[in-house]
Amino acid sequence: MTNTAVSNGASKVSTLPALIVLGLDDGGKAHASWFGEAEAVTAEKAAGMMGMAALPVADASDLKGLADKLPQGRVFESGRAFVPFVKRTIYDSIATHLPPGYQFPVRAADDRPPPKTKKASGGAAPESGPMRPEPSRPADWSKIEVGSLVLATEGIYEGWFEAKVTKISPDGLYTLRWRDWLDAPAFTRKLTQIALLHPDHRD
Repeated sequence: MTNTAVSNGASKVSTLPALIVLGLDDGGKAHASWFGEAEAVTAEKAAGMMGMAALPVADASDLKGLADKLPQGRVFESGRAFVPFVKRTIYDSIATHLPPGYQFPVRAADDRPPPKTKKASGGAAPESGPMRPEPSRPADWSKIEVGSLVLATEGIYEGWFEAKVTKISPDGLYTLRWRDWLDAPAFTRKLTQIALLHPDHRD
């Protein structure tokens, strides 16, 4: 696992796991990551804000081995944290270390998705209707444009996650923002560092 220092508004200190943050998102997808000793306090606060659990990692505990299978998280200046997707089997193994009957904290109100609104005229908007245009999911790299939804990664051990193209420079650099972590700073990738979703894929 890479322990590379990262700047641009988020901290990622090269260290050993001291805390695991885990939880499920609104779609039931599993998230978990580890944080070092220097970030443990702020990561635990971020977990509470995001409706996630925080588990201390002891050197001799089973959690140490599980933490080694997780990506390293980040704490942003906003107080929230970057906790990537993980395999459900790993998440379930970590969740067994939560106290019996554990209740996840209530997520902060400003961290919840905005409620659906009704049209000003013509009756209520359909509950299942999209609130904004669906981003394109190009089937070919040549069809990637601003607004396209693609996949990107931060390293060979970090997994691939959805990102939206916000800019394409003349020299072939693509500026991206993570779809699910709006607090994370924008980043750039070459075309050879971008993957495509299946055009029929929907969350």
